[in-house]
Amino acid sequence: MASTGKRNRVMNRSRILRVIWHHPGTSRVDVANRLGLDKSTVSAIVTELIEGGLVREMAEGESSPQGGRRPVQLELNAEYGFVLGVELQPDFFRAVLKDLSGTAIRDWEAERPRDGQEFEPYVLALLTELLAAIPEYQDRLVGIGVAMGGLVNSIRNVIYRSIPMELTEEYDFQTRIAETIGIPVIAENDANACAWGELTAHRGGAVHDFLYVLVQLRGSAGGRHLYGGIGVGIGVAVNGTLYPGSRFTAGEFRSAFWDGQGSGQFTLTDEEAGQVATDPAVRLRLFRELARNVALIINVLNLDHLFIGGDIINYRHELTPVIEEELRRNWPYQTGVECEICYSSYGHRAVVAGAASMMLDRLFSDQIFPLGDIRNRHERGRVLAQLTERGFSLDPVGGS
Repeated sequence: MASTGKRNRVMNRSRILRVIWHHPGTSRVDVANRLGLDKSTVSAIVTELIEGGLVREMAEGESSPQGGRRPVQLELNAEYGFVLGVELQPDFFRAVLKDLSGTAIRDWEAERPRDGQEFEPYVLALLTELLAAIPEYQDRLVGIGVAMGGLVNSIRNVIYRSIPMELTEEYDFQTRIAETIGIPVIAENDANACAWGELTAHRGGAVHDFLYVLVQLRGSAGGRHLYGGIGVGIGVAVNGTLYPGSRFTAGEFRSAFWDGQGSGQFTLTDEEAGQVATDPAVRLRLFRELARNVALIINVLNLDHLFIGGDIINYRHELTPVIEEELRRNWPYQTGVECEICYSSYGHRAVVAGAASMMLDRLFSDQIFPLGDIRNRHERGRVLAQLTERGFSLDPVGGS
């Protein structure tokens, strides 16, 4: 019975934190009403969170029409903890440090060619350099999200396969990377990370059921051999959370019209795929084929939003009317299709922002490593000491 009571308290703590994260300025009474919990239970847990420094009282709200005491509004202490998001590409990386509110504190972006280096030492070197660059946040860093293209099971923290990262066999990211770094590090598919980014950007709002289509147009010499230089991944959000699929690999894409003419995901030959940026006619073929595939998914699932991200956002004025046309064409009724077409809330930094957002969402929903219980200064100090000896450094780009 005692263990059950403890589990319930941990669960209620996480649920209360999530409500405050979703709705800054909410009151104890509002939290109790939203969760169906007893007001005394909420008050006791909130008091603990305030004493621990994770939640703080921000102001007094308006009294109800019946009068009475003015409710005290609550918010997270955004600087209580920080998360690091990292995007891995074949020849460059991006990274961002965010506080618990999702505000970016520091950004990085730099070329980072593998040059034949194996995945593991490449990732470990990059992560440890990033850690060494933020010593002032070490004791408040609560997790790292790492996003890349490929088949990634973020629940098991396993990469089944990643063509961009040249992983052809199952890779235990948890054992090989996270346990080496000594703090929670979770791998995620890049399109799924983008979907997490939108869920976080619109948390507490009306965005619940959507498709996120990530289209990367890889023009570099190292990227053109991947799917003919065009990479498409899809993230699916249903009822306010990511849909992972039965084997946690939902979102893998190949056009329903694919005919084997090229190595990519569309009917374009590899030569044509390389002309997308320069040939409007080829680009229109790509957009039309993409739109027809996407329209089918949206209409079948009755999704209310479509988010588009990646390099393709440079052509939004060409792409939007094509998608609108195909949505109407695919819909068998006279009524219009009620799906809002949106572009990434984070622009070209959608993947890296999403990697950090995924970590934030996990922190406020899981009991695997609840906030306040996962700090390990000894481990971080050990890692940093090793890094300092090896002379790692990484200069931030932007941020503060």
